[in-house]
Amino acid sequence: MTITDVPFWQDMQWEQVTLRILMLAVTWLLVWLVVRHIGRWLLRLIAQSRGFTDDDAGFTMLRRVLRGLVIVVGILSSLAILGLTPLLASTLTSVGIAGIILGLAVRDVAANFVSGVLLLFDRPFALGDYVSAGNVEGTVEHISLRSTRIRTPEGPVVTVPNSVIAANAISNFSMSRARRVELPWRLPIDAQIDAASAALIDLARADERVMAEPPPQVLVGDVRASFLDLVLVVYVRNEGWLVTRSDLRRELAAQLAEMKASQRNDSK
Repeated sequence: MTITDVPFWQDMQWEQVTLRILMLAVTWLLVWLVVRHIGRWLLRLIAQSRGFTDDDAGFTMLRRVLRGLVIVVGILSSLAILGLTPLLASTLTSVGIAGIILGLAVRDVAANFVSGVLLLFDRPFALGDYVSAGNVEGTVEHISLRSTRIRTPEGPVVTVPNSVIAANAISNFSMSRARRVELPWRLPIDAQIDAASAALIDLARADERVMAEPPPQVLVGDVRASFLDLVLVVYVRNEGWLVTRSDLRRELAAQLAEMKASQRNDSK
């Protein structure tokens, strides 16, 4: 069957044929312009994303997918303009079935890809930031359009799919100048809380890495029949906060050991 065998074309005047040809030309001109500008848009996006991601392979795949979608839309539009309704219907059915099968097969990959593009626009973190994303915490080492690699404090590098990151709260500790540190101290229920609180405050103020604002404070935690918990809450600089927290714990343990030794000497 040729295009002239379609009833739609048999009854058409030459003016209408000319109009259809013009519409086809305009359609593919638009397709060409969109495909061309998608490439330029992605090049600008790549240039702006330096420092956030260097996933050139991911951008190449994204450009090909977008161009393919635009060309498919152009083909379907051309079939509609030519009046090939049966062929258009069968094509849409085939594309729909193929799309469903392909969508089920690459559902997770597509979700990660879309999430990566959204993260690229939102930029909740950058390379080198210390973040908590989902149940993973550490330093961001690599960001692609599919996944993000985070080096945990324990050493291993965890690859987190971008769909998981986008679906959970993201804490970026590098965006603030300080980080909260809590040091618990369990005391007998009859202990002198004021004296113990003053000792904790002095411990915090003796370390220059502890920030003066907001000031250190001591809170009462769990209270049981035989004991209670005091919690020293301080804010330390982001740089080396793990070492600072360790040093504060070490100093607190040393003071507790001195206090116990002093109590033993007093009891003799």
